[in-house]
Amino acid sequence: MVDQSLRAPAPPPLWPRPEQIEPYWVYERRRRRHRLLVSGAVALALLVVVVATFLVLNARGNYLDGKRALAAGDYDLAIRSLDNAKVVGLPYPNAHSLLAQAVALANGQAQYDTYLSAAPTAATRDLRRAAALFQAGHYSAALTQVRDLSSSRVPPAVARALSARSNGAVAALLLLAGAEQAFAAHDWSVAGSSAAGVLVSYPRCGVAAALVAAAGRRERAQPVALNAAALVAAGRWTAARAAARRALSIDPTYPGAAALLARIDATIAHRKALARKRAAAAAAAAAKLANPTTSATTTTPPASTTKPAPPPP
Repeated sequence: MVDQSLRAPAPPPLWPRPEQIEPYWVYERRRRRHRLLVSGAVALALLVVVVATFLVLNARGNYLDGKRALAAGDYDLAIRSLDNAKVVGLPYPNAHSLLAQAVALANGQAQYDTYLSAAPTAATRDLRRAAALFQAGHYSAALTQVRDLSSSRVPPAVARALSARSNGAVAALLLLAGAEQAFAAHDWSVAGSSAAGVLVSYPRCGVAAALVAAAGRRERAQPVALNAAALVAAGRWTAARAAARRALSIDPTYPGAAALLARIDATIAHRKALARKRAAAAAAAAAKLANPTTSATTTTPPASTTKPAPPPP
């Protein structure tokens, strides 16, 4: 084994070396860089929110404009507005179906314009005669004649176009016929608005006034009747009966409301009868448990106390 020389440890320095201190300008640069990154991220997020909000609000504005134009009968404006009601290429909710409806009504308007501007036919002559009756105040008779014609529902824009061509009676008559067909199709809103349009030019038309009132009652009763049907489906018969009665109080002729109320009343009566039967059976069982029957005992006739007569001599 080789001897190793012993070395004494080096003594600590009298003046320790100070730690490395980061210069202030390096620290300030890093903090500025961090601040810029955070500010850029916040600005980018705000920009995305602003752009998304603008797109949504723009699509909603176009949707509302198209909806109003569709209700007013301006189908060209409705088509343009509804076609622009998109958010990043996707259509605004319900805008696609309204756009298809506007296109169909615009085509119908063009067909009616072509139909009425063509050479007179037997159908157009019948329509003119019915319009003459309507102009004279025979509203029901004119409407009866129009029902026999093979005509579909008339868009409001067609009626306005006919009015512009001095065919106010034809326009009002066709609009009233369309309102009647919409009422038969349970389209209460269209029926009421179309009949109200007839009253603007012919305020004394009783048929249109009655149709406006009936359509208004149907519109008010519809949500109540639908709620009654939903309550029936949920098995809440008492609440359903109250809702059905309210729907009938709003409109006694609402389709299906009377039959629904009769079904509800029958179901409630049947349930009450079953409940009475169950209550009677439960009461009988309780009475039987409270007063148990005793077993029948046999009884012997009492012995006779009279002595027998003596035998004859």
